[in-house]
Amino acid sequence: MNTDPKVSRPRLVAVNRRQMVLRAIEVERLIEEDHPARSLWELVGRLDRSRYHAEIAAVEGRAGRDHTDPQVLISLWLYAYSRGISSAREVARRCEYEPAFQWLCGLEPVSHRTLSGFRSGHPAALNDLFVQVLGMLSAEGLITLERVTLDGTKIKANAGGNTFRRKEKLEAHLQLAREQVRLMEEEAAAEEQMARRKVAARRRAARQRQSRLEAAVREVERLQREKKDDRGSFVARASTTDPEAHVMRNGEGGTVPSYNLQLVTDSAQGLVVNVEAATDAVDHGQLAPALDRCKQTLGRHPGQIVADGDYTNHASVEAAANCGVDFYGSWPESG
Repeated sequence: MNTDPKVSRPRLVAVNRRQMVLRAIEVERLIEEDHPARSLWELVGRLDRSRYHAEIAAVEGRAGRDHTDPQVLISLWLYAYSRGISSAREVARRCEYEPAFQWLCGLEPVSHRTLSGFRSGHPAALNDLFVQVLGMLSAEGLITLERVTLDGTKIKANAGGNTFRRKEKLEAHLQLAREQVRLMEEEAAAEEQMARRKVAARRRAARQRQSRLEAAVREVERLQREKKDDRGSFVARASTTDPEAHVMRNGEGGTVPSYNLQLVTDSAQGLVVNVEAATDAVDHGQLAPALDRCKQTLGRHPGQIVADGDYTNHASVEAAANCGVDFYGSWPESG
């Protein structure tokens, strides 16, 4: 350490974090010209968005708050999914600071409620959008359907193991849910001074719980019809929070409530052309439905389909032959 008083100390710029800074931002220059967000925006702009526009109540000549452009919401979700982001809160948070999200929304704040409500409120329209995207990719030669691959992977459901109940328990909970809905209806009529939005939210939550319980009862009855063993001792159970989820074995050897995600991929560019969340734990009977979904989504069957031994059985071979599709699988070794 130099202690010589004749040596001058260096002058350094101090960091001042208490200051307020006003900056001019040119939104177009937030991201590069070849940024993927620009391509997504152009792609969504070419899609038919009339189904979204038809549901917007705010129209010219009438009072009301302007609606967020569906092109913005669709583009935000597509870009978010491409980054592995599925949380509406996280998308809204990134719109505040991340350049690509800021560019897509034009620096206008987008709440997580708007994003979440748009995704959950337009399931049919978003499915139609997926078909349009596939059609555009096919028109550009990125999807050929000359050869596709089929594979399944387990994804954990939004249900804990302690939410699974037998039919008797579900019916008891269902009765309580119906009673709760009835009380909510009476409460809504009696408490006129309560905020309408709060009352509506509570009634909606009660109805959703009743709907999930009814679905759980139906799922238990279906399982009891289809999965009884020879001794008739099978006891079906379903989750009260995610009725369609079934307990499945995962890749780590454990068993958790899950879905069996079925992916059909075009081998030309590695693009996923169809996704389905199946409730059966095994892939034995998934090939025929996958071919049907390809025909429904893209208008034709693939020329070839490749799948592993879990899909290879006589029923799958017959289904592929009936569709005029060459099936490449692997038969299990005979004992």
